Amino acid sequence: MQEASRPQARPARSTKPRSTAPAALRITPVGPQVRPNGQLYQPRLLGGMEDLAFLRDARDHTEHVLMTGPPGSGKTALAEASFVMDARAGQRGLETIVGTADTTEADFLGTFVQDPITGTFEWLPGPLMRSVLHDVPLLVDEIALIDSRVLTVLYALMDGRGELHIPMNPALDPIKVGPGWFVIGACNPDVPGAHLSDALLSRFHHHFEITTDWDLAADMGVPMDLITVVKNLETRKGQQTYEGWIPQMRDALAFSEAARRYGTAFAVNSLLRKCPAADREDLGTALKSKSDFADAAPLALGARVAGSHR
Repeated sequence: MQEASRPQARPARSTKPRSTAPAALRITPVGPQVRPNGQLYQPRLLGGMEDLAFLRDARDHTEHVLMTGPPGSGKTALAEASFVMDARAGQRGLETIVGTADTTEADFLGTFVQDPITGTFEWLPGPLMRSVLHDVPLLVDEIALIDSRVLTVLYALMDGRGELHIPMNPALDPIKVGPGWFVIGACNPDVPGAHLSDALLSRFHHHFEITTDWDLAADMGVPMDLITVVKNLETRKGQQTYEGWIPQMRDALAFSEAARRYGTAFAVNSLLRKCPAADREDLGTALKSKSDFADAAPLALGARVAGSHR
C-alpha cells in the first residue's frame, strides 16, 4: 500500500514590516542645493514628495515634466537645483534653451558658424544636441512662446525614439539617447502669446504649478509688510477682484536686498517702477496700506545733486 504524501510545509512568513506608503512617497529626499548663482534652494513638497527628489526620479524613468507658474516663482531655480549640481564627472548636469516667438529648429539642434579669420564653416551644436550627447536633461524655458511647428523637433525623442537625427548636418551620425535625458518644460500660461498644442501637452507625463512660498520668503528675510500686501493681492485675485501684477519670490528677494542696502522707501519705489504701468496704481494703493510704504511712488531721477555743478 502506497504511503500517502505529506502536505508540504508552507514557507514562513516574513516578519519584516511592509510599508503602507506609496512607492513614490518613499523616494529619498535630496536636501537643500546650491544653485549656480550661489543661492541656496530650499526643497518644497510636491504631492507629498520633495520636489528635487521627484524631478530626479522622473528623469530616471524618462517621464517628461511641465512646470507652469508666474515669472519669478522658481521654475528655473527648481530645475537648476535638481540637476546642475548633479552633474556626472566632467559633464554639465542640465542644458537650457529659453524660448521666444523667433526660436527655430536650428536653435535647438545647432547650426554652421563661419570662422571670421579662415572663412571656413564649423558645426556648432545646439542645446538639444548637447543634452543628448552628454546624456543630461533639457530645460525648455518659456516653452509656450515657441512656435508649435518648431517644437515638433522634440516629439520623436519624447515618444521614446532612441536616436537623435540632425537633418541640417548629414555628416553627423545619429546620436543614441541615454537614460539621463528627458525634457523639463517651463512656462507662464498667462503671458500674451503663450500656447501649447495638445500634441505636446500629452507628451509631458507630469504637469504641476509652481507658486511662491511666502513662509520661505519670510525665513529668507523678506519684510512681513510686503508679504502681507502680496497675500492680500493673491486673495483678491482668487476672488476675481484683482487681475493685476503680483510680485513673486524673485521680486521679493530683490526688494529685500534693496531695502537692506538703500532703505525701505527706495525698495518700495523700485518695486512700483518694476510693476507694469497698467497695474502700477492698484499696486501702489495696496502698498500704501502699510505705514512704512505710505510714501510709495515709482522710482525716478530727481533734482541735480547739490554741489555737483562746475
